[in-house]
Amino acid sequence: MKKELSEKFKKKMGFVPSIMELATELDPKLTMFYEFCDSTIQEDGALPSKIKMLIIMAMGAQRHCKECVVSAMRGAYKKGATIEEILETIRCIAVAGGAPALSACKDALQLLKEGKLKEEGC
Repeated sequence: MKKELSEKFKKKMGFVPSIMELATELDPKLTMFYEFCDSTIQEDGALPSKIKMLIIMAMGAQRHCKECVVSAMRGAYKKGATIEEILETIRCIAVAGGAPALSACKDALQLLKEGKLKEEGC
């Protein structure tokens, strides 16, 4: 895995997922694909990056992935999303996905309640 990609993972997540090390070792083209995906989300375009992160947060909730919700919420916040925007996104998640999707937001809501949104990690 390229050193730059490893550093990006460490900065964003606090660790490098072993699946990414293995996958990019076996298929270096996955590094280019990751870079494309990352720039699509991280850079403002027709949609601001914070909105893209809120969309990803909602998608994570629909997949019942608590870690995805927390990670995307932190990403959105770092990109300038307000707590009100995050809470409105969670309301939309509840409307669209019901209780199962809302339950994926439990850890994110707890972080908001405790004021720990700015802490590092997933």
